[in-house]
Amino acid sequence: MINNDDQGRLDHLQDLIRFLATVPLFSSIPLIHIQETAQLFQTVEYKKDDVICRQGEPGDTMYIIRSGVVCIYGENPGGPIYLSDLRRGDFFGEMALLSDTPRSATAKVALDAVLFYLLKKDFQALLARNKSMGLFLSRFYARRMSLAHEGPGKSRTPKFYAVSATHSGLGLSHFLYSVCFHVATESVKRVLVVEPHLELSQAMNRLGLFHCPCPDPGLFRLLSPGIYREKDFHWFRHGAGFLVLQVKQGFSERLCTALPHLMEGFRDRFDLILFSLSHHLNKLERLLIRLCDKNYVLINNTQEALERVRDRLALVDQIAGPGLDRVRVGVSHLSGTWGVPRKQLKQTLKLSETPRIWVDRSQAAFGMEIDMEKKMPIQGARAVAREIAGVRVGLALGAGAARGWAHLGVLKVLEEEKIPIDMIAGTSMGALVGGIYAARASLDHLKKVTIDRFTSKKVAQRKIFDYTLPFQGLLRGRKAMQLVANAVDHADFMDLLIPAYFVGVDILNGEEVLLEEGDVAGAIRASLSIPAIFVPFFHRGRWMVDGGLLNPVPVDILEQKGADHLIAVCVESQGQSSATSCKKPSVLKVISRTISIVHGRAINSFSKAADVVIYPDVQGFAWDDFHRGETLMQRGCEACHRAMDEIKRCLADSGGA
Repeated sequence: MINNDDQGRLDHLQDLIRFLATVPLFSSIPLIHIQETAQLFQTVEYKKDDVICRQGEPGDTMYIIRSGVVCIYGENPGGPIYLSDLRRGDFFGEMALLSDTPRSATAKVALDAVLFYLLKKDFQALLARNKSMGLFLSRFYARRMSLAHEGPGKSRTPKFYAVSATHSGLGLSHFLYSVCFHVATESVKRVLVVEPHLELSQAMNRLGLFHCPCPDPGLFRLLSPGIYREKDFHWFRHGAGFLVLQVKQGFSERLCTALPHLMEGFRDRFDLILFSLSHHLNKLERLLIRLCDKNYVLINNTQEALERVRDRLALVDQIAGPGLDRVRVGVSHLSGTWGVPRKQLKQTLKLSETPRIWVDRSQAAFGMEIDMEKKMPIQGARAVAREIAGVRVGLALGAGAARGWAHLGVLKVLEEEKIPIDMIAGTSMGALVGGIYAARASLDHLKKVTIDRFTSKKVAQRKIFDYTLPFQGLLRGRKAMQLVANAVDHADFMDLLIPAYFVGVDILNGEEVLLEEGDVAGAIRASLSIPAIFVPFFHRGRWMVDGGLLNPVPVDILEQKGADHLIAVCVESQGQSSATSCKKPSVLKVISRTISIVHGRAINSFSKAADVVIYPDVQGFAWDDFHRGETLMQRGCEACHRAMDEIKRCLADSGGA
């Protein structure tokens, strides 16, 4: 029989497990791992003005905020410098554990706080076991660093990448040089490829690379004369501006002792250095895997190659050692007719995320030529390049019922201005518009299956409204579900041409839920479930309602997924009345206005992290004005045109235009 103390501890543990499952840092970790980790956390309470940790102290603990507010300050001789406020679900202290360095800031309680904390050894074990956590932290820090280094004259930190393949014939050169081309043409980064292969003159010419003099003899100043012989190092330049250094003797072992010195010289001269490795990992190549910040591995996804792929990835993981997102995996489709599905690859190979297709069966890939097309939507090598270059654009489409047709106008102008969209996050109507657009990356298709179908109010009601007894909601939502399913051609999230993420709310426990896997139409229907209007939707084991209740403009989702530039579109009236009628409002009107006020007043806090916020003029439009799509779309066009100078300036600041 369980006594009161044991029951209290059990209740506390269950509460902690539920809480951790909602924290973005733990969102992709299997529930069983969360349950195991929860038992390692300890609880501590602090009062206002208590100091939790100080800058310069050794770090042996990471914290997650259960309740309250914690202020982060930087200490300097002139006094403390305010950095940020952290609230429920935010974490801190982990950087000192990862880098084995003293605390970089001081944490002080601004509002009585309850914290959960985890000791260093337990945190490192958790990180080693869950690669997805490393992926989240890597993107989190990349976004933080890009903000910290904005503006002219700021130093840029170069990164080293080792790029390899599990098998020959997977299009490694096509992938590597296509990435370099797109990095060089879509950002201001100075790019160098170090190439160990021999007899490459003809291949280099086919890639558009031609001999050039050494750009800076000082690159080799740290090498001894016995190691550096000019004739062994050949230089090539591409018209896009990136350079290639061919090591004539290959990656021989004699370079092992000199490699750190060589990399030090590169660090001063280039922003991005990529080492091309053969699929045979010799001593120097293993050293590069360990020294580089990241390792990109191109894999063969045929069933017969799977065991070798698994062994290679395990070896690369072992050589690279612990760290944040050290190994990334992409698929080549150049080998075999039938491949292992990417979802199965993720599960079988225990990858941090579903691998993307980096090389497809194209003429350029088979001919080992650089893919220089600026294709939209962005995929393959160009998608990798934009991530490396730090120029990815995320578009957050907010909730707003029929007013969400204004999103189409924004998308129309972005298409016309050739603004790339690397990922989309949507809530409620923003999920519907964003999901359909992500499926085809075509505004014409989106408009055809949405606003063009609703020629009048009666037609709109006939095609959307399916009334039921109002026990849980006025509308079943089946018609809306069928409309979306047909519009996205019953797609899975992996079928989307543009990565997309939607937000719902678990009505039973009040938790925000990120929808990013499985059936797209079901996820959109879940996000659309406006309380009291639509019946809650049972999706992937949860009863879901409108995501706008907790996250009306999901900018933070794009931050979590690594977007570098954030554009938000708000189509709520921010709490102001959108009607002037003196008539007594109907039940539907009361419900819709209540939801709109909740969304509108929350928009500012959710959209403030965006670089650009677009506010179409939606005053005077009701929640059910689905038949006024053309007018609303025009309002979106006008608002996006007004914001275009700001958007282009934002992208140009980091070379993202």
